[in-house]
Amino acid sequence: MAKTVVAFGAPHSPSLPSVVAKDPSFVENALYQDIRTALEAAKPDVLLIFANDHFNTFFLDNWPLFSVGVASQTAGPNDQTPMPRYEIPVHEGLARHIHRTGIENGFDLAQTQEFEVDHAFTVPVHFVAPHGKLPIVPFFINCFSDPLPLAERTHELGRVIGGAIRSYPEKLRVAIFASGSFSLEIGGPKIPPRDRSGVPDRKWVARIVELIEKGHIKALTQEATQDQMTRAGNAGGEVLNWIAMLGVIGDRMPVSLLPQPHGHAFGIWSWDEP
Repeated sequence: MAKTVVAFGAPHSPSLPSVVAKDPSFVENALYQDIRTALEAAKPDVLLIFANDHFNTFFLDNWPLFSVGVASQTAGPNDQTPMPRYEIPVHEGLARHIHRTGIENGFDLAQTQEFEVDHAFTVPVHFVAPHGKLPIVPFFINCFSDPLPLAERTHELGRVIGGAIRSYPEKLRVAIFASGSFSLEIGGPKIPPRDRSGVPDRKWVARIVELIEKGHIKALTQEATQDQMTRAGNAGGEVLNWIAMLGVIGDRMPVSLLPQPHGHAFGIWSWDEP
């Protein structure tokens, strides 16, 4: 049977690869390297990434709330992110099993079979699996287009996916990655006119970190309403990627959770195995 062995949460800022290339001492590079170290120590066979598309893979004529990438491989970034292009293997068997299990448990999951991914997926791959050999399962969550999925429903979906991993018949070690920010406005009215991005709700960032650190995930799903995520910026729905990951891993507490001034955090969940 497959099992989850480690989990992470981190931002997917598209500028980060080029910033780090110019200045490797940039603090967020060290935080990503901590994640890579924990990932390599866990020796996973596959990396399940919860992330959101930025109107590059999907558009409003076909915009699922939840979609699983089911293919033998993908590639990206399919946007203008200044970073290397990666050919990324996909664990098609686990992806297909998650899709089927979700439907059997009442989630009308979409499936995409011919697709590329944008920086929400490739920035994590760039920092934690740059060799391009670790297969992923790409799971898309709508974090941008109104209406967003309910936080409680997203958490329950994570629980179902956790069960799907445990019921997968192949012996696999699975790592989980939540890709996204807590409060972020990109080119919208919640930031100063000449800025490209900003953090509209720093109190909400602190509240999320507090609730995760205390293990109060039910409170987080109750407080992460559509209105609250909207107040946190036009990318404030990215907290749903973290909420799905928290559903997969259950009651485990983070070994580290480090908020940053740009509206996001870096988190690691790791556990000793019997």
